[in-house]
Amino acid sequence: MKDDFVLPADLVLEVEMWADKQIEDSINFVNREPLDESGIFTLHRLAASIYARGWGDGARAEGERLRGVGRRERAAQRREEQAE
Repeated sequence: MKDDFVLPADLVLEVEMWADKQIEDSINFVNREPLDESGIFTLHRLAASIYARGWGDGARAEGERLRGVGRRERAAQRREEQAE
């Protein structure tokens, strides 16, 4: 497995705390199984994938907002030119 994914430290800590809770629950409850290190790594990959999708969606939304600003600026400029 490659470790070339990006995840903010606070999300890494969130995944680690969740994994620790699952391990603790597996000790305290007979119907719980702990995650192994491979499962925890896979959970980190899932969190990174979700984070990346959110980042990409945010970047696309900002791009669309900026395109809207540009369209309005061009339309205002055309109206000014037509009024002259």
